Amino acid sequence: MRNLLLLILPFVLNCSCAFAVQEGQAVPACPAVLTETSTTLDLNTFKGKVLLVDFWATWCPPCLKSMPFFNGLRNELQKNGFEIVAINVDEDSETARQFLQSHPVDYKMTFDPKGECPKIFEVKGMPSSYLIDKKGVVRKIHIGYRETDQTQLREHIQALLGE
Repeated sequence: MRNLLLLILPFVLNCSCAFAVQEGQAVPACPAVLTETSTTLDLNTFKGKVLLVDFWATWCPPCLKSMPFFNGLRNELQKNGFEIVAINVDEDSETARQFLQSHPVDYKMTFDPKGECPKIFEVKGMPSSYLIDKKGVVRKIHIGYRETDQTQLREHIQALLGE
């Protein structure tokens, strides 16, 4: 057992949550398709704004709970330069489109049924949110969603808006 721990320990210590996208790195390109224009998402168009990129799926209960909070937060802080782009990863985009008809949000929605963006970001769980500063740098990675996360998420966003 001790030898196993000694073998695993260096990997655990060198792991900073093993994201392909790390805090402090530039946000990578993501080939998701925007719903309103059917064009490929270009995250660079959001430079100058604080951006939350949120990976979600209809089969993810915490994702569904986060959407009303994110929608309200986006609508409240949009005038200050905050925006959200959601990336749906359902294999059947039509399922997500139908879901959104009964649970609409005001922020930008994209679809990635092939799962290319989660591979690029190496998403480890659902939902996963990446908070990006005005320069296009990932500043916070948040996995999961609980109502108790709301205060911390709001504080991180407001701090970046103040920079």
